[in-house]
Amino acid sequence: MATFLFPQFVEAIEVHDIRWGFNGSPVAFKINPVTILVENTDPVPFESDFIFHQESFRGQQIDITLSTSTYIAPFEKKWLQFYPYLMESNSHWNLSWQSGNKQHSQSFLSPQVSKELITVQLVTPNSLSKAIPGIKQYPEDLFPPILGAIDSLDAIILDHVPKWEKSRRTAFIQWIFTGGTVHLFQNSNGNPLTFPDSFLPLNSTTSTVHFGNGIIYRHQNRLDDLPSLELKQLIMRNNRSLENQFMKGERATSSQNSNFSYDEFSVVSHNPPTNDEEILATLNDLSKPKQIWYFIFLLSFIYLIVTGPGYYLITKISNNHFTFYGVYLLSTAIFCFIFLIIGQYSANRTSKIHSLIIANILPENEIDITEWSSLGIASGGNFTISHLGDSHIYSTCQQYSKVNGIAISGREGKIQVDIPTNSSRTFFHRGKTTETIFGVKINSFLTNDLGIEVLSLGIDNEFPQEIDQIHFLYGAKLYELKKENDQLEYRGTSRKLRSVFSVNPLHDEYRFTPKGISSFVKPQDLQDSLSIKHLAPILLQRALKLSSRKQELNFQLTRTHGKLLVFSSIPDKLFPESPDLSQKEGLVLYCLDVPLTGQAG
Repeated sequence: MATFLFPQFVEAIEVHDIRWGFNGSPVAFKINPVTILVENTDPVPFESDFIFHQESFRGQQIDITLSTSTYIAPFEKKWLQFYPYLMESNSHWNLSWQSGNKQHSQSFLSPQVSKELITVQLVTPNSLSKAIPGIKQYPEDLFPPILGAIDSLDAIILDHVPKWEKSRRTAFIQWIFTGGTVHLFQNSNGNPLTFPDSFLPLNSTTSTVHFGNGIIYRHQNRLDDLPSLELKQLIMRNNRSLENQFMKGERATSSQNSNFSYDEFSVVSHNPPTNDEEILATLNDLSKPKQIWYFIFLLSFIYLIVTGPGYYLITKISNNHFTFYGVYLLSTAIFCFIFLIIGQYSANRTSKIHSLIIANILPENEIDITEWSSLGIASGGNFTISHLGDSHIYSTCQQYSKVNGIAISGREGKIQVDIPTNSSRTFFHRGKTTETIFGVKINSFLTNDLGIEVLSLGIDNEFPQEIDQIHFLYGAKLYELKKENDQLEYRGTSRKLRSVFSVNPLHDEYRFTPKGISSFVKPQDLQDSLSIKHLAPILLQRALKLSSRKQELNFQLTRTHGKLLVFSSIPDKLFPESPDLSQKEGLVLYCLDVPLTGQAG
């Protein structure tokens, strides 16, 4: 009887599960996939937006809101995937949606984050694959279809061929190329894995395959044939052996070719890497509207003189009070007009952007984009920030403050944000594009015991025009190249890679100081001489990823793969497509892997 008199309300959408990152512990200062399982319990389809945002412990929104549109058939379950940029601390998150005329929501507490990249075992959904101690399993059907969402992964273990559509397959292959590690084991029948052509180069029969900055290990065992502890040690041993090989090679190279000792190199290479907060804070200082304060202060001082001694003299000279009021109103109007003109002139009434971009050239004529930007806006309003290309992920990387706006990821990714008058907005962007792609070919290549002796590269018509500097990374040395017609030539100038990092302008301990008790950093008054081009060492450090063991392993791979590094002014096609900006300034680092296997050396 109570059931009929007081029926219980059942929500149309039920939330069943949430997965943080790839192993339940997301990685700090990275974009992580957050996957949520929802069910439509109604007999009618559900089509609406799901909103996901971070909250303070008092329930106030932090950072920008993430949004995704979805369709769920009646009585169907569906996985939603968001790509937030996560900080160091765990926090509250809120998922909300509109059903009918009612707003529904559910809160979650994110787990403690990790500072190390993740190794996972990809498994088929609902499979009973062997568990490896210390390594979590991740369903292959939840693997992100966007390359920028896989930055937190270090290595993947596979004993089967994943059944993926093109977008996930492409993201997986490109992730390997950019530095991922894959361990391939025999399938349950004891046969080596055979991949279709779309999974090249995973079909190579050699035990170790280098692909771009990544590496593929093919093990001659089944996962079930190895004890759990031995299996884990096998995976870790491969990684450690390459790390030791890198460090050993660096010791020898340092002692032969440099005046620096190995201990000095260790100090430089183990400096804390420049994080995204520091980069965005610096760009924000460069792009925010500047006021001519010294002139404003001078006018204010003159105004005080006029309103004080000036008015007093007028009352002494003229007894007519109409003269006093006339001079008072006229002088006030004149100074108001002057202050208005000065304010408009100093802000320049223009929208401008300062950007740093790493453009990693991928196979299949695509470029992987990592971008830090700051928009300086004189006339405020609501702005839509979008780029050419596809597979976009946006974040504003705010740890404590709210950002009024919405970020949408995917092929039609964009960020809609409110920017007040005479202020700026920083954002972090991961994406892919086919714009500004170029290629090179090796005309001549010769090495000796000390490194490169002769190097000549042919370039095509798409090579960047506004070049700042060109280098070729081989081993631990940068070889400066000069552009001569349609070729890049090495003319004998080289330097140790560590010498570039030793002059990083943002590693000055006096430039950044803690703000309050938080870890947020704020740039001190930057010297007038600091320009966007002075931030080139930061781009190089982030592009080579030398801040961890895995990235040092990738650096060792440059003995078989050279890396062409081209610093250039950012072309218009890599700046945001919208909004329309009158001033654009930025530096892009193009990174192109150049295979050296089979070349004369």
